[in-house]
Amino acid sequence: MQIPFNAKSLITITVVSLATATGPGCSSREEASGGQNSTDALSSADRFPRYEKIRDSAHARGIGNAYLLAGIAMHESAGLAMCWSELTWSCQGPNSPDCGGGPIMAGAGDGACEAQQGGLGMFQFDAGTYWDTINRYGEDVLTIDGQVAHAIDYAVNMVKVSAYTTDAETDDKARAWINRFDINNGTLRDQWIKTVLSEYNGCRSPDWSCWTPRYQQYNDALSQVLDETPAGFWGAVGITCDGGSGTVVGLIAEKYRALGGCGSFLGVPQSNELPTPDGVGRYSVFDLGSIYWTEAIGAHEVHGAIRDKWKDVGWEAGELGYPISDEFDVGDDKQSDFEHGSIQWIRATNETNVTMKTNP
Repeated sequence: MQIPFNAKSLITITVVSLATATGPGCSSREEASGGQNSTDALSSADRFPRYEKIRDSAHARGIGNAYLLAGIAMHESAGLAMCWSELTWSCQGPNSPDCGGGPIMAGAGDGACEAQQGGLGMFQFDAGTYWDTINRYGEDVLTIDGQVAHAIDYAVNMVKVSAYTTDAETDDKARAWINRFDINNGTLRDQWIKTVLSEYNGCRSPDWSCWTPRYQQYNDALSQVLDETPAGFWGAVGITCDGGSGTVVGLIAEKYRALGGCGSFLGVPQSNELPTPDGVGRYSVFDLGSIYWTEAIGAHEVHGAIRDKWKDVGWEAGELGYPISDEFDVGDDKQSDFEHGSIQWIRATNETNVTMKTNP
């Protein structure tokens, strides 16, 4: 399992950093910057666009309840700081397009800044030096969207392997666990905080001295995120319908809701959101059709005879690719467009015809 950072957080309650949890006792040492008391890097108003970025980036990847991710970032980066200009007592990392071309924030708790050590950005991803971190995660770790994407992957894995979660033994189940999360359920909130402590922060056991103070700090950070964002800001956690056997989440849920939700022509969901075999898209299956999503194309439904024909030619892996439209009327007939062509259903003959795009 890849470790996102060395369990050192920029935010501190006292003058010492949260040092690596290497065993019982969780020793701490002064910040390389001189041990400043931590204050929020940004005001609540300045944080709001960053909340929007975290929410939208997570939703685009089929993850709801992105406040869970924001709570981690709130704690790790002294209030959602991403850039060195926002937290000038930290170290300077490589330049980031999301920092106006200036340096990303690098952690100050790993040692001298000249050693190029310390976690990068809001989530403090750290694989050694910051060049090691880029080599492991890719240059997108220098962007907010990339940070969120890697945080999602890590969060899914840590929920899957956590000793504190249940019914989350696979990636799909872990994603569903996150998407079903209820902030008003004290048991789930406790499971999440303990999971973050043990799998993200590295404070492995309640017997360790780091456990109690860090539990409170992560819990407080999550509360701060929720206090600073209005009700409904983080979006619906998903749609579950009577008679269905799945929960629809993210942008697929938004599409389903726009089509009428549980009362739509698609019927009720019969699967949780699933990854497509090529790893590019996500989809959910309903009684009478499906909704497919990719980041580049968005979410579109396909149903009826057109869906049956699309299945016959290989779904998204076939010659047509992903749907790029919902079904629409063409006179008395119906049509859906795909990346590389279209399928039309002819009402008079009840036949379907495939038309491929011609190269310009």
